[in-house]
Order: sequence, then C-alpha cells, then structure tokens
Amino acid sequence: MLIGPSLLRSATRQSAPSTADKGHGNTESTAFPQDILTGPSANSTRNSMNFSNSANSEDESSGGSQHDVPVTTASLAASTVFGRADENRKKAGPCCDLDRAIHALSPTAFLPPFSVEMSRLPKPVITIVEAQKSNDMSGGPYIAYIIHTDIPDQSVHYECKHRYSEFEAFRKLLVKLHPTAVVPPIPEKHSVADYAVKPGKAKEDPHIIEKRKKMLQSFLNRIAAHPVLREEHVFHRFLEGGATWADILSSSGLGYYLKKRDTAVSVSEKGSLKRPDSHFQAAEDYTAKFASQIVQTRKVHKSMLKHSSDMAATYAELGAAYNGWSLSESSLAHAIEQVGQAVDSTVSATSQLVAALETGFAVPLQEYTQFSKAVEKLLKWRHKKHVEYETLSDSLISKQSSLQKLEASESEAQRLSAVLNAEGVSGHTRQLSTGGGIMATLNSLIDNDPAMTRRNNISRTKDRISTIEEQREVCRAELQVANEEIQKDLDRFQMDKVKDLRNMLLSYALAQRDFHRKATKAWEEAKAEVEKIKP
Repeated sequence: MLIGPSLLRSATRQSAPSTADKGHGNTESTAFPQDILTGPSANSTRNSMNFSNSANSEDESSGGSQHDVPVTTASLAASTVFGRADENRKKAGPCCDLDRAIHALSPTAFLPPFSVEMSRLPKPVITIVEAQKSNDMSGGPYIAYIIHTDIPDQSVHYECKHRYSEFEAFRKLLVKLHPTAVVPPIPEKHSVADYAVKPGKAKEDPHIIEKRKKMLQSFLNRIAAHPVLREEHVFHRFLEGGATWADILSSSGLGYYLKKRDTAVSVSEKGSLKRPDSHFQAAEDYTAKFASQIVQTRKVHKSMLKHSSDMAATYAELGAAYNGWSLSESSLAHAIEQVGQAVDSTVSATSQLVAALETGFAVPLQEYTQFSKAVEKLLKWRHKKHVEYETLSDSLISKQSSLQKLEASESEAQRLSAVLNAEGVSGHTRQLSTGGGIMATLNSLIDNDPAMTRRNNISRTKDRISTIEEQREVCRAELQVANEEIQKDLDRFQMDKVKDLRNMLLSYALAQRDFHRKATKAWEEAKAEVEKIKP
C-alpha cells in the first residue's frame, strides 16, 4: 500500500455516513455531514508515512466497539451499489473445476516466497511458457503467449494462448467490475521510442517479449491470489482455453460494464473538494511521491545496467588483448594469461549480474511503476465519487433554496389575492385582462395564468429535489462502500508490497554478492600468479 493502512482505516471508519443525515426537507439538513466528509481531528491523526505490520493491521481491524462502523441503510446496501444489483453474480460454490482447484491452494502457490537459493524457487501455478509468432485473419503478425495452468494435486492442466490486446481488454473489464480493487497491472504498450529504434520490429524484440512474458505471468498469478478477482468466471475461462476473449466476453454478458459511467452526474476527477477526507488526500499525495521515487530509481537502474553491459563488452576486448599479449612473452606469459583469464571471468560475472538484476529487480521495479499508476487511478476514482457527492449536495441545497423562494412567492401571491378579493378588485381585473386592443396583445405576450405557472414550477422543483435526494443517497452508499473496500484491498496490497520489495532487495543483494565472489576469486588467482614473477 502506498500509505500506512492504519491511517486509511481510521479514515474509512470515521467517514461512514450516519442515519442522522438522511433528511432533506430543509436547507440545513443538506449541509455536508461531518461523518462522511471529514476525518478525525488533527490530534488523532497518525504519521501517514509509517507502514504498520500485518499483525497490527489484523488487531486493529478486529478491534473493539470504539472502532466499529455504524450500521446504516447505506452500509447495508453494498450489494446494490456500483450497479451490482442487476448482475446477480453471487456464488454459492465453485463455478467450475478450475475455480475449485484455485480455491484449494494457498495464495503462496501463485506468488512463491523468495528463496536465497535461486535454483530452489518453486514454479508458480500459472506460467507463460512461450511467446509464439502468429498471424491474424488479415495476415497481420502478432505475438501469442502460451499459458499453462498446472495443479497436479487437483489433476488440473490447462493450456491457452492470448495476445497482448486480449490481456489488456481482460484487465479493463476487471477494473470496471471491481472499481474499488487494486487490479494488478500489465506491461505498458510499446512506446514511440521502441518503434523509432526498431521500426516494424518492436513487437518482435526478444528482450521486450521476455519482459512481457514475466509481467503477464505475474499479472495472472496475482489475480489468482486475489481474494475477490479470482472469483470471476471470465478469469477461469481466460485460462481454460478454447475461446477467444471476444467469445468469452460475449458469453459472459458483462460487456455492458465497459460502457458504464463512473458517476451518475458529470464530474471531473480533478474537481476540488470543499471538505476533502484528509487521510485519503494524504494517500493521494504519498502515492504521487512513491510513483516519482520508483520512476527515478528505475531510470537510474536502467542506466546502471546499460553501463554494466557496456563495461562487459569493453572488458571482453581487454581480455582478448591480454591473451594475445601473453603469446609474445616468455617468462611473463603465464602471469599475463592469468590476468586475461581474470578479465574474462569478470566479463562472465558481469553478464550474469546484469541478467540477475534484470530478472530479480528491474522487471519487478517496472511492475511497481505500473502498480503505482493503478493505485493512483483507484484513488482518483474514489476522489471522483466524493466530488459527485458534494456536487449533488450543492445541487440539493440550491434546489431547496429555489423551492423556498417559490413557496414564499406563492404565499405572497395568495395573500395579495385574498386582499384584492376582499376589496372587490378581482372582477374588474379579469375584465381588463380579457378585453381587446392593447390588453389583448399584452396578454398574448405574457403569462395569462401566473398562479398556475408558479404551482407548476413548485411541482417541478419538488420532483427534481426528490430525484437529487435519491441520487445523493445512492452516492452516499457508494462512497461508504468504496471507502471500506478500498481500505481493505490497500491493506492486502500493503502486505504484498512489503514482501515484494523485500524479495527485490534480497535479489539485488545476492546478485551483487555472487558477482563480487566470482570476480574476487578470479583476481585472487591472478594476483597469486603475478606474485610468482621474480624481479
């Protein structure tokens, strides 16, 4: 997670809407409720930069009544928000053999724990074994990724193949189905720079394809380990094979989700909030900083790998030069040859270092660059829902103010009418209004029945207020559920993130250790040989 889970949990618990704010009969009742639009006081705010450990997270989440979310109509409506009422996709049990097999495994089967002995790393359940060049119906080339899903204990083995665009469409659907989840990322599309360097061949670049294989494999395994995303039958169909993504989407009946709007009213995700949630705002700020740090680290690391590769190529030339030199010497030949061999060993060790850092550090770093974008979009989506709530609240206040003015105008008109009737003026006024000439012309240009117009305006305004109240209540429920679900998934993501970063740093340290061990051994042997030379 990109901000301490304890902080965000505090925010969501204190942002739950209360039943006291359900009345909309007057302007005062529509003021922004303290419980949904503001967090706790400054005195209760914790350091947002500290990450709490999983044990503390569990203790806090199962804490006493002082932390409980109030039970409200909105909190009971989780199944009806985000358009979930019309999908009826609740599962009473496994939907297929693959679903049953996935549930029989621990998440660590999909995301194996890091081992100091790289050769002992267990193979994940879902693997991309090959990137195969294929052609579409029009003859255009593309890369198909061959995916194996193996669960021997459950006698499960599936093979399928999908192209990058199908992974992209699948992920887009998951984001729409689960807007409050951190959906694992897929590798970026080819950049303009990639096509500029290798026009027409960027899609076939072995280095890019290999990185995509690793990241797409991680994407599938992370979904299988996710407690919510793995429940989707479209995911099981995606792995089972035998159907294109277009067929899977069509048969699922979920295609309409892709056309759904995020909000009922048009708002901008960049819209400012009058009363922002301080904790989610801190999360947004920290996510931006985290993304910046990851991007900078990746940039420097990429430069370092290039420098190491270039240095290995230069060392290879130097080794050849030393070996050639040894052929022209007699007493120094063996020592010079040993130095050349040490240089060659350094070349080999450097190439192994680059490969290890690419696999164990650079690729996961790239994945977390994408993860930071996913979290950023998730928080922007939540921000947009909050803006929608405030927009509806403002609109409701405005309409209620208009209604009060209309009703006051109607009351005044009725009072004046009563006074005029009492003075016997009403009949004379009606005769003037129905007369010919100038009065007839004026009546054709102005409202003949202002009383009816006022009553119609009052009726329309009341109908509009009722509509806005319903929209606002739905938005309130969605915002509460979003706070709770986003918090829960960020807690899960925090634990994965800590484990992943630990693995990355261990991989980095071990790669450097192995490099220096090999290089040191080669140069110690060269030193011993050189010391044998008698001056």
